Amino acid sequence: MEHDLGYDLAEALEREDLSREDLKALRQPPIEGVPETITDKQLACFLDACDKNIDETRKVLKIYYEARKNGPELFNNRDPHSAAIQQCLQNQDYFPLPPTPSGYSVVFHRLKNSRSSNYHFDEAIKTYFMTIDSCLYTQGPRPGIIFLFDMKNVGLMHLTRINMSSVRKFFHYLQDGLPAKLKAIHVMNVVSFFDKILYIIKPFIHAEILNVLYLHTSSANLDSFYEEWIPKSGLPSDLGGDMKSIDELHQDHLKEFERLRPYFLAEERQRNGEAGSLIDEPTDRMLKSLSID
Repeated sequence: MEHDLGYDLAEALEREDLSREDLKALRQPPIEGVPETITDKQLACFLDACDKNIDETRKVLKIYYEARKNGPELFNNRDPHSAAIQQCLQNQDYFPLPPTPSGYSVVFHRLKNSRSSNYHFDEAIKTYFMTIDSCLYTQGPRPGIIFLFDMKNVGLMHLTRINMSSVRKFFHYLQDGLPAKLKAIHVMNVVSFFDKILYIIKPFIHAEILNVLYLHTSSANLDSFYEEWIPKSGLPSDLGGDMKSIDELHQDHLKEFERLRPYFLAEERQRNGEAGSLIDEPTDRMLKSLSID
């Protein structure tokens, strides 16, 4: 199944202490709006994000698919070859970083240049969500995920590019429907007008998210950040790390986006082109076998 994730399920279940019985329990009764073709690898990410609480996992699954259905401008037409996605990839940097010593996934984003006319808000969010999906595809369920933003090239004119409806959908998805536990948001090279940005986004952010929002100025001492969150071994050289530069890591990830093109296209078909609700996989296989016979 091209829409399935690429990580090792057996390894992830053992690492995160997840149960195949719980995965099976998520399938009955069916959840309205959840595709019948959802896989155990997909379900495992949700189960882990919800601390193995079956009822909570079912709620998040429903929100996830509703958010994607109600936000086509952010979740549809996700072909990496499309002109809109290519424009984002040429003007912004996106990539996952290696898991931290605590096991957290890390997703990095920054603007490649400061020209606001190159920034298309909805498409940028779409590409960012694709980057998160690429991280889940490879790394699978983890104890949590960290979002790392670099504001080096952000200017006041970028605020004029913001779509408030998309801001609301962005935070609704990240806070209520994401198949990962959001552990922290770190903003590097924070700009002097961040208070204006916070004024715009604060109505859409839960209090618990504000509590894990960390701001770092360009002159900040990052020793505690390296020790507590992401070590230098897992950071780009631009941020004092030991890895390649941001530009080189982004170029590497372009190859990953190309590799995952069949997945992005298939995942969209799974959501939008296949009717039905989540049902038991063995039953589904049996019915297909009967129809063939």
